[in-house]
Amino acid sequence: MQLRSNVAKAFVAVGIVMALPSAAAATEAAMGRYTPGLFVMPGVGIVPPIPGVYWQSSSFAYFGSAGKDLGIPIGGTTHFGLSGDIIATSMTGLWVPDIQLGNNLTLAISGTLPVGYMSAKASLGRFDASDHAAGLGDIMIAPTIGWHQGADFVSASVRIYAPTGWYEKDHLSNIGLNYWTFSPTLGYTHLDPTLGLDFSVLAGLDINTENPATNYTSGLMAHIDASLSKKFENNFGIGVFASALVQVTKDTGGLAAELDGFEGRSYAIGPMLTYVGGSKESPVNFSLNWAPEFGVKNRLEGNAVYFNVSGAF
Repeated sequence: MQLRSNVAKAFVAVGIVMALPSAAAATEAAMGRYTPGLFVMPGVGIVPPIPGVYWQSSSFAYFGSAGKDLGIPIGGTTHFGLSGDIIATSMTGLWVPDIQLGNNLTLAISGTLPVGYMSAKASLGRFDASDHAAGLGDIMIAPTIGWHQGADFVSASVRIYAPTGWYEKDHLSNIGLNYWTFSPTLGYTHLDPTLGLDFSVLAGLDINTENPATNYTSGLMAHIDASLSKKFENNFGIGVFASALVQVTKDTGGLAAELDGFEGRSYAIGPMLTYVGGSKESPVNFSLNWAPEFGVKNRLEGNAVYFNVSGAF
């Protein structure tokens, strides 16, 4: 019971993540639901085993650009020399109902409300274009099942992204993506309290529906984040992570055939800092990580910084 209590206080469940678009995938507009490093934080495989309401605030900044020779489909037109800056934040609530499933199983439901700002520049033929947008992003909900045994924790969820964000076909900058995404996700965390170690892995597959404004369907995107971190006696911690994004099917419809399916990939390896504040009864968890991309194909390439704060009511 003491372990269950400590875990419930110290971690927020998988499913509490940002739902804003990011310059990540070789999908339409070179944007998707995921950027390398997005889901990096300790305990991502843990679903709190004690009923209650948990919260997380997630923020990120991304700055990236594509080569001048890379044509990117945006609003039914191919643009070259695309660059984009994104600053976004989201608030997530997670509810663990008082339902006894047995067999060390836990049910949780989360919802994420994102807002963000994006600016983009590109060229169309001899003309340059730029614009910016700010507003509500695509809302996400995620039913989740968790299981734990000793120091091992496993979670399974389906993240459902709804096209609620601001979108205009003829704009370079869009806060929403204008299509649904269903993302089955698996998480795993192993804790070593003696050494203060946390090993966590989170993998998902983004399944996208058609964008009705452009008749473009972005391909399946597989992604994985793995991290190893150590917490010290002063409640600070350090860690390292590795992330991979690989498109496993081609884009279809719209301009996809002209771009040979526009399949892409991206990788990142970077550092992570953590801190646990608050009180023993109500700890607040902080994590900060930097994700420089490499091995990029058919998408923007840049750097992202993620900052997460989580706790329980």
